[in-house]
Amino acid sequence: MRHKNLAVRVGSIVERKPTTTLRPPKPFSSGKTGFPTVEHRSKSAFARNREGLRRNGTSKHQEVPLVEPSAKLASPPPLPDSDDWREQISRENEQRVAHMTEEEQEGERKEILERFGANVGDLLKRARLAREKQGGLKDRVQPLPMDVRQLSEGSPPPSALVTPGNSRPSSRLDRRLRFAELEPDDVHVYDNVPASPEKRRALALPAPDPQNRAVSLGSWQGKISGSPLAPPNAQSMQEEQEPEEGSAEYIRQRFFPFTPKDPNLEWMTVDSDAPPSDSSSALRFDLRGNPISSSLSLKLPTHLGLHHHSEGAHAGYTLDDIFLLSRSTVPAQRSMMLNILAGVARRLGKAKKGEAYGMEELVGKEETLRKRILAAGVEAMSDKGSIGPLAIEVVWECIVGWEPELMNVDGAELASPAESAIDTIPFEFFLPQVATLMRQGGTPPESASQLLSVLHRLAQQSNAIADKIVSTSQLLPIVLQVFLLTPIPSQDSSPMPNPLALRLFSTLAQSSRSNAREIEKLSDSLLRFVTFSPFSSPYPPSLAVNLVVGTLQVYRALAAYGLYSHIAGTAQEQFAEVERYVISEACHSEALVIAWTNLAEAWTICAVDPHQTTPPHDILWTQITGWAWYESIGELQSHLDVRQKDWAQWSATWRLQAAWLEGCKINGVKGGEAERADFVEIAKSGFENGVELRVVVAVLQALQTGLDEYSVDDIEELATLASYADVLSSVIRLWLACVAPHTEGPPASPPFPLAYAQISAMARKLLVHPLWSSPASPDVGLFCLYRKLSGFLSYYLRFSRRLPDISQSLWVAQAFSILSRLVPGDEIIAHDIVKDVVALVTCDWATARDIKVPSEIWASGGLGILQPFLLNIVQPHTDVCISPLTMTPQSIKASTTERLPASVVLREFGLPLRKDWTLAPLDHLLRSGDSAVFKALSISWDSSETEVVRASFLLSKVAQATLLKFSMLDFVMTREAAVFGCMKVFMLEHGQPQNDSTEEVFRDEIACRLMEDILCPYEWGTIGALPTPQDDLEKAAVRFLGPSVPFFQFYTDFVGLYDAISFAHPLFARLLLPPISMRYALDYRKHLWSDFNHVVRTICVSPGNILSLDIREYLYPLETDKQIIASYLSSLLKDSVRNFMRLVAIHHIASNIWPDLQEVAHRNEERESALLKAIVAQGGIELVRQIITYRQTSAGNVLVSPVCYEGLPSEARTIRLGCISRWGGQIMLILLATW
Repeated sequence: MRHKNLAVRVGSIVERKPTTTLRPPKPFSSGKTGFPTVEHRSKSAFARNREGLRRNGTSKHQEVPLVEPSAKLASPPPLPDSDDWREQISRENEQRVAHMTEEEQEGERKEILERFGANVGDLLKRARLAREKQGGLKDRVQPLPMDVRQLSEGSPPPSALVTPGNSRPSSRLDRRLRFAELEPDDVHVYDNVPASPEKRRALALPAPDPQNRAVSLGSWQGKISGSPLAPPNAQSMQEEQEPEEGSAEYIRQRFFPFTPKDPNLEWMTVDSDAPPSDSSSALRFDLRGNPISSSLSLKLPTHLGLHHHSEGAHAGYTLDDIFLLSRSTVPAQRSMMLNILAGVARRLGKAKKGEAYGMEELVGKEETLRKRILAAGVEAMSDKGSIGPLAIEVVWECIVGWEPELMNVDGAELASPAESAIDTIPFEFFLPQVATLMRQGGTPPESASQLLSVLHRLAQQSNAIADKIVSTSQLLPIVLQVFLLTPIPSQDSSPMPNPLALRLFSTLAQSSRSNAREIEKLSDSLLRFVTFSPFSSPYPPSLAVNLVVGTLQVYRALAAYGLYSHIAGTAQEQFAEVERYVISEACHSEALVIAWTNLAEAWTICAVDPHQTTPPHDILWTQITGWAWYESIGELQSHLDVRQKDWAQWSATWRLQAAWLEGCKINGVKGGEAERADFVEIAKSGFENGVELRVVVAVLQALQTGLDEYSVDDIEELATLASYADVLSSVIRLWLACVAPHTEGPPASPPFPLAYAQISAMARKLLVHPLWSSPASPDVGLFCLYRKLSGFLSYYLRFSRRLPDISQSLWVAQAFSILSRLVPGDEIIAHDIVKDVVALVTCDWATARDIKVPSEIWASGGLGILQPFLLNIVQPHTDVCISPLTMTPQSIKASTTERLPASVVLREFGLPLRKDWTLAPLDHLLRSGDSAVFKALSISWDSSETEVVRASFLLSKVAQATLLKFSMLDFVMTREAAVFGCMKVFMLEHGQPQNDSTEEVFRDEIACRLMEDILCPYEWGTIGALPTPQDDLEKAAVRFLGPSVPFFQFYTDFVGLYDAISFAHPLFARLLLPPISMRYALDYRKHLWSDFNHVVRTICVSPGNILSLDIREYLYPLETDKQIIASYLSSLLKDSVRNFMRLVAIHHIASNIWPDLQEVAHRNEERESALLKAIVAQGGIELVRQIITYRQTSAGNVLVSPVCYEGLPSEARTIRLGCISRWGGQIMLILLATW
């Protein structure tokens, strides 16, 4: 019955017989193109099958064929055991080898090696080991019994969809699922892999090996020990060792032992001995930008994710790998590389400061790599996903994070030639991109804040970049909307206002007047932060205070140009509320106090002259009087103490009171007499024995200590000293504001007592302190600090003119010295000092001080004719006017910027003045065709070249005499500067038609006498010759000639002019000699002694008139050039040299003859003998005697004629007799017997 049912069940299956004979399948071909016909996958399998049947001409059977029971399946023959046939083949091979001769065995062995290679034995051995291992597994795993007969008789064949139980590899059959008991130490977290922005499935990483070699690169501190020393047969042992688990070779040997190696997979083989690839740097980095040394990169495990590059043996990525993969089209890979670049940029910035920490290979390449990293970040900023924020972080690291301390530097452009990465940014692409990112609002808040800080840092870089930021369409309104105009009241999801946006506006306003006008358009929106006092602000107290401070600073920056000052009256109630909070005891913010007082001071100065504001009358003095800010400041001062933290607030309040009193002198009744009297009555007691007195004394002591302990180029110490000097400037300004106007000299009674002697001593000490040597440094941040120091000196100069103990001569000396300490931004102050000096030095002033000045100079206008030239020297660029630290009514309309220029162009400004600035009008005479002064002179100015030369040297003489009188040697013109200045007078005739020698300026007796007076202190024979620091004529000349014209070219023209027009002018001849000293190149000596030897006979200068501190510089080191020695000899034999020129020639000739005069042991006896024989044969008796008897000291005073020809030591006499005997024999000894 069972079989019957089975037959019925089987009989119900209908099987169709093919109608045609089976044919082999034909290859697919279209018949025309050779490619298969296109079939659309959109058709179902049923439709394709039906079309195939129609195409082949077949049809469906209409009848069901009969089905007969299938025959019984025959049992398959038993499968042979694999071990049996292997053993049989092995026995046959052994028998075959046993019957072979040794020659046949050797031949077979060579054939096998040629065919399979030298490693065939190892290959067979590994195969045997793998076979034995598989045999062991087979013994342990019993196959499931299966009765083929039962399958054929009673059950259908198994479905192909059912996986048999023994389908897994035999190597996995013995493994059982089990769970380990985990402990906290068994959990390993690999935090080197950055979080991916995409949602990924969790991947369980294998735990590190028991030796705990799996480490995190972010916390790696030690060293990984290498493998133990290999034995002599280490190579064979390493080949027998199994490959690393998971590698391609491991998979092949484990699961496909009989499959030969695929050469296409050789690139995956780890070769630890492979040499590093040619890269810009062998240094590698992990996924956080930490450096990995080359030795460590070979030892790190592969599970750290640091081997996914072309050189898989080394862990980490080289810079070339990173830059290449940062442009990958795979977002995750690109994000990872940008994250690495951010870390690399962070460490490069530290490496530049000396904190290399593994980055030593990249020292010196920081700026180049910074450019490349910055370019990669800028390019990817607009990408979506995680790429954009990471690219913004890269840009932030390259711009802001590179030197984060610069974010707090104000008042100067920070551009530097050594840091040019920012200049490579394509701003026409970058800034609109930033505006778009901010407007879309898709960036995370952290990235948006980074973009804001990047904009602020770029605005600090230069005024040109600030202009580009302001001119970018909608950028500033977007910044205002995103970072400042947040909802009020704030919601949980809405961000808080960012005070950095206010700093950005303030920095942009300081950059230029035009940018300040654009910021003015956005200033109304900032009143929202002033409307609420910190008590009632919807923001946290600290944030509310910072927002008010930032807003006040923006208004202060605008007020420096006279802009937006009307808001003081429009929002008077709001500012009054701020004032009440500032003067209350509840205000503990020093920044808020200083910001408020600075703004009140600026608005007060704007109201002094309302015509200077834009628009005029934007704020009036009557408004300032009505608001009475000066009265509330007194209440604020009552809360201050003598503590150092209150000194800055004392300084700010004193400045506001001084501005009020200065305005009263102009706008008050009787020059503000009543206001001054009221203030002095209140303040006098404090400066006599109150807190104000103790503050001034404490500041003086702190400044004294700071100057004593100062180390050069310490910016932090310099900033502290500048803050102390600022306090003294404020109190001196307040004292001067209390003095009645239109008076000169000391007042009848001082307004209040000050430590006059201590302040004068402090000013003198600061004036000559070594810290002023640092302005040669290109760091423009130092000049910002020097402005406060120079501000103190300028206020002291005004203060000293009111002191009874300061004479006019001393004041003039102070004026000349302080002018050399003023820095860019002090041009208005320098102009006032120059005008005061020019007005003070008159005929009566010179006569009272016994300074002999020809009356012709006073008759032609005195020093007044120099004023246009001197003002231009102070400020050569009239299109740029830097606002002073202390605003004045004149600076409001004249100022074009509030920031110092970048260090690249800083030296193009006139300040600080050089020591020879009094001779600068000669530069305009030499270049009168291009002089901006001559082009702008008024019609009334009609002075001649000679009158300008006379006045210039008179001013130089006054400066030299007053500075020497008060021992201010640091400010006296150097010898080389004086020499070059006199050379300019003679060069006025260069290129001029020589029709009448009387028109030549250098022949003017007054001009010539003044030049000799200037040069007299620098002569060698002068008692107490001026010991000025030794300068260099080439360096002194480059300031006038420029870097493209060498001084040697100027000197050749100078010598040629002397040869043409001098007629042996004595001063002209003296000026020829300084460049031919031995400390200059031999080209100068060769040009005068060899090329123009005929003019040497006209130079008659005594040693005492030589312009040198020590004429030894003409004698040593000894001359060795053959051409110049020949010129010396020729001049001596012709007897064409006299005085000092003869001394120089005899010295070098005698020193090249006699060994006792030579400095080195190396001698040339052939030349020595030739020189002596030439002198004896061709020279006169006097010349021979001078050469033989010449002596000179190696140290001390130089011996000149006639002392240098007398008293030859006996030791030198013996040496020279031996030389004469050796070179000339007995005949020469007899000939020279009379010497």
